[in-house]
Amino acid sequence: MLRVGSSGPQVREWQQVMLTRFASYAKESNGEPLRLDSYFGYSDRDVQREYQRRVGADVTGEVSDHDLAQLRVAPPPHKPVLFTVCGTGVPWWVGPDADLARAVEHKYRWQPVGYRAAPFPMATSVKEGRTELIRLIGLPENHGEINLVGYSQGAEVVAELWEYDIKPLSGRLHHRIDDMGRAVCFGNPMREKGNAYQDPGGPVVDRDSQGIGDRLMVDTPSWWRNYAHKGDIYTDVSGDAGEYATAIFKVVMGTRIFSGPDSLLSQLLIELPERPVEEVIAMFQMVIRAGLFFANGTGPHLTYSIRPAVEYLLNN
Repeated sequence: MLRVGSSGPQVREWQQVMLTRFASYAKESNGEPLRLDSYFGYSDRDVQREYQRRVGADVTGEVSDHDLAQLRVAPPPHKPVLFTVCGTGVPWWVGPDADLARAVEHKYRWQPVGYRAAPFPMATSVKEGRTELIRLIGLPENHGEINLVGYSQGAEVVAELWEYDIKPLSGRLHHRIDDMGRAVCFGNPMREKGNAYQDPGGPVVDRDSQGIGDRLMVDTPSWWRNYAHKGDIYTDVSGDAGEYATAIFKVVMGTRIFSGPDSLLSQLLIELPERPVEEVIAMFQMVIRAGLFFANGTGPHLTYSIRPAVEYLLNN
């Protein structure tokens, strides 16, 4: 299927066929011959509409697989799909997830996930990203192997997808579990304790650290790579300071703030008089650290190198 926005060798071949066989109307909007630019734009859509009118087909402006077969346009080579989910506050083409996808496009078909990537409340944004990722996975053209890449909030999206939608028997996508290929996460808030891979962008985390989330991955599969930098508060917390960091993260997520024994209110106010002095100090240190982090960003969270992940995704 070719539609406005499609690009690549198959589009160019279709344009060449239209110019050769239907030159009388295979034209740009200014009357010039259709450009061989490998991009399916509005002029290409209008040419396809005219073709459909002349052959008595539904006028959609989209080139169906049947049309391509009739015109003897060769199908593109099959590539497994690589779904990428960006981090907070950036568009889908910015970040290590996008850089990684561009580096492996000769092997994978890149499918970015569009969502708000909002900083607050992050739980709502994550839910939107997860819903859109589920929709994309379900499209006919995306059947087959599922490969996932997520950065920061995007890593939360893909980790939740695996933990709650694919892995459980009751998950909405459990029927696709055998289609799972490979997964890469940078700065994953749901990183399981002790599960981490190193990259040249920063020192790897200590073995007793974990993601900042209060719900973490469990029994992380061998095909899943969590790259984690020491000092990246999203994915490197431990001890009392880590407990308070997780409480602060609940505020960012916008969930479990006032209710339950592990709520933010319980941890930071009700339990405060019962805590030893050193734990109170750790709490205030983490509040200050987290406040600065969420306001200004953090170096360790922004310096991930994609080199090991490229090798992993290209390794047969």
